Amino acid sequence: MPPHGREATLLPADHNQPRQPDSTAFMCPYCEAVLSNPGAAQCDSCLRPLPQKGTPVLRVQFPTGELKVSVGQHLVLGRDAGQSPVASTFTQYDNVSRRHSTVWLDPSGTAWVRDEGSTNGTFVNGERLPRGVEAPLRDGDQLRLAADVTGTVQLN
Repeated sequence: MPPHGREATLLPADHNQPRQPDSTAFMCPYCEAVLSNPGAAQCDSCLRPLPQKGTPVLRVQFPTGELKVSVGQHLVLGRDAGQSPVASTFTQYDNVSRRHSTVWLDPSGTAWVRDEGSTNGTFVNGERLPRGVEAPLRDGDQLRLAADVTGTVQLN
């Protein structure tokens, strides 16, 4: 079905332009494209409507940047840009695995983390998660990757 009305005037994102690094990564929950404007009504890449205010958002504040995850989105945390769209947040930490852990927000608004077989572990409030085990995250929790990359969980 061809776009109509206002949608017909929108142009797809120019993928030839170099993307500026940003310390805050917000991704489309459908196509997982990094959003240049997290407050936009629709994704620049897939043109689908984005969740608006009032829907739960998981935020993890790391010293190198804040990550945001919306309902239904799974975000891989790690140093490999091919596997993690937020790899720049972790590249300076050699002890963070290339594919370290995954965080997501389920439809009920519960946040989760799973260790993806990392070498140096994923910790919630100091407790190491067994490989592949999913653990809930609550507002104020400390999420640590390896020995020294600690983020604070915010749910709102």
